[in-house]
Amino acid sequence: MQSRREKKPKPPPLVEEPSVPQLAEPSLTRRDAPVLLEEAAPQESSRQRANGRRGLRLFLVLLLILGGAAGYGGYWWYSVRGTVSTDDAYVETRIISVASRLPERVDAVLAREGQSVKRGQVLLRLASDQLRIRVRQRQAALRGAMALLKEKRNSPRPEEIEVARAEVRVFMVERDQQDNEVARAMRLKKVNAISAQELERRRSAQQGARSRLEVGRRRLSLLMAGATEGEIQRARAGMNLARALLQAARTELADTRLRSPVDGVVAKRMVDPGEVVQKGQAVFQIVETGKSWVVANLEEDQISRVHEGQKVRIWIDAYPDREFKGLVGPLYAATLSRFSLLPTSSASGSFIKVTQRIPVRIEWAQEDLPQMFPGLNVIVRIHTERK
Repeated sequence: MQSRREKKPKPPPLVEEPSVPQLAEPSLTRRDAPVLLEEAAPQESSRQRANGRRGLRLFLVLLLILGGAAGYGGYWWYSVRGTVSTDDAYVETRIISVASRLPERVDAVLAREGQSVKRGQVLLRLASDQLRIRVRQRQAALRGAMALLKEKRNSPRPEEIEVARAEVRVFMVERDQQDNEVARAMRLKKVNAISAQELERRRSAQQGARSRLEVGRRRLSLLMAGATEGEIQRARAGMNLARALLQAARTELADTRLRSPVDGVVAKRMVDPGEVVQKGQAVFQIVETGKSWVVANLEEDQISRVHEGQKVRIWIDAYPDREFKGLVGPLYAATLSRFSLLPTSSASGSFIKVTQRIPVRIEWAQEDLPQMFPGLNVIVRIHTERK
């Protein structure tokens, strides 16, 4: 019976859980109740204070966010609304190149880089020995031309007329003498007292005396009539030419002193004493002071709202604690790409549209400006809704 009884499968062994030690509950007595109440009261108050501080912090954060939003809204309403701004702007001034007008040797350099110079101040001196000699030559030529013109205007002198008259009288006496000689020779020839050659010789002498008398009379007439208008004009033209040549020589002599054309600062010096400069070679670059402006490159979708005379607020990176005022000046007549060495063109077929920028000149609207260096980075904001 027992062998035929089916064997039941044994259940899997149970995994015993680790026993957790049970803390013995303290036995509370009526005497301990006031102590527990006193200990629970501070914990409740500290929890309430923590909740209160958390609520205060949340309120302050919300108040700060609302205040920032209100402040930005006010800033946008009063400062940003109706304006156009860009940071693609810079300070611009005139940079002038001083070049030599003569091919000459540098004698002395009288200005250094960074030096402030005034208009007309000598910056460089070239050798001038040969030019001084040329000036003296031209002065002598001018004096000669002026003397000739004076002679033509004041001629003839009385002494010259008297001399010419005396010569005419002498030539008349000589002519009369030769006429008498020819007459006597003709009478002697009739009686064959002289030869034909002798008669011919006396006739030639007679013709020479008559010719000299004619020349003397014409010279006397010219002296009495004075110089002709053509001679005076030629003398005057010679004097003017001599004066022009002298002025050119003096100008070349003055060009040996290279002077500053403006008030400014020497930015670059490109020669040293002893070097030979050529005509048109730049020797100095001067940055003009006292005259500067701002060039702002605005995008093409902003330019329609910008007009000459609008107010501008300006910030310069070199002077971060100051705000400057300006007025919109003339707008340039083309985009920046048209001034480049190779302007963009869509003729190749590979066109990519790029936002163009148009330069706008901004003049200063205040006098108390610090020193402005060309190329300083600038941020501008143009008020387009009010002038």
